[in-house]
Amino acid sequence: MRRERRTLLLLALAMLAVSQPAQARPPAAAKSGIPPFCVLTGGPRGAGSLPQICRFFDYQQCLLAAAQLRGNCVVNIDYPGKIVSAPGGNWTPAR
Repeated sequence: MRRERRTLLLLALAMLAVSQPAQARPPAAAKSGIPPFCVLTGGPRGAGSLPQICRFFDYQQCLLAAAQLRGNCVVNIDYPGKIVSAPGGNWTPAR
């Protein structure tokens, strides 16, 4: 069962990598190369036990992937810019 779930997860990630348009990147994200959104999924040891999938430059793409992977779309704490396209988008990292 776990092997099948892992295979499905890897297949879903591969499909997402192919389907993402390059022009969806906001200007700040394109400069830094760091995507502003991640998908946080649960794992065998509970929520957050698997690494986050940080590859989403558009909030809507992140929400779609989160729905497909049964996870949550979260803000990437490594993103250096200001996030304005997500709810609560006035969040800025501490300096």
